[in-house]
Amino acid sequence: MRDSGPKNRVELESQVLCAALRQSWAVRDGKGALTSARELFQLFPDLLPPPALSGEQHPVNCYDQLGVKPQAGAEVVAAAFLREAKSFLRREKLKEQREAYNRILDAGFILRKPRLRLSHDLVVVRRWLIQSRVVPEDGTLELAEGGAEVPVEQLAKTQPLVAELPRLVQLLKEAQFIGPAEVQALVAQMSLAPEVPVDRLVLDSGYVTPQEMNSLKLAETLLDQGKITMAQFQVAIYDERTSGIRMAESLQVRGWLPVEVSPRADDRKNGS
Repeated sequence: MRDSGPKNRVELESQVLCAALRQSWAVRDGKGALTSARELFQLFPDLLPPPALSGEQHPVNCYDQLGVKPQAGAEVVAAAFLREAKSFLRREKLKEQREAYNRILDAGFILRKPRLRLSHDLVVVRRWLIQSRVVPEDGTLELAEGGAEVPVEQLAKTQPLVAELPRLVQLLKEAQFIGPAEVQALVAQMSLAPEVPVDRLVLDSGYVTPQEMNSLKLAETLLDQGKITMAQFQVAIYDERTSGIRMAESLQVRGWLPVEVSPRADDRKNGS
């Protein structure tokens, strides 16, 4: 879900579904919004936590905060944010209204980031669907009155995962970079677009930085060659994320990796 660069099938699908969700929400088409929200949840379950975890009894509508419609494009959102922020500073004293100003900053930040905006939309739309009695009070994404629709997964449940995950996804789990919801999201995206490399899906989702991806790929090689253990990988990748020491350097400092394996081998391998 990046703003630039070539679009893959997951990105295109999500753009179409996001547009449909926002249009249905704007015209108060409950069933249309439910259909779009349900399909988006299948692709991005990590962006819509259960109601009990998201604290969404009264979720903030960032579109109302900035005075724009849900269908507004990125340029319109950016312009509305700047206009609202400047207007606020002209009419209010920042020291006395800092909390209100922070809400404007938050709204602008959320709506200008595609993944944050989608997560916001799903949470707010779900609350609207619950209040409109389109879906049950527990937030399950199915019609409250039942009907002839095909049953869908419960919102608070995780779908069964595939038997064998790609090695990269396994490493992300072992490093605790992602949890069950993120794994479910990647599985759904791999099923939709098998032609897209897994590392592209991971980077597009923002689960790791390009530098961390380089370290993960190096870890794959070292693990396959038997040069490090999974436990050693977990410690070294934790060092990289928390202290800024590259994973390979951490492995060497701790005496787990021979010095002849350059800490920057992963960078050269990936053309960094």
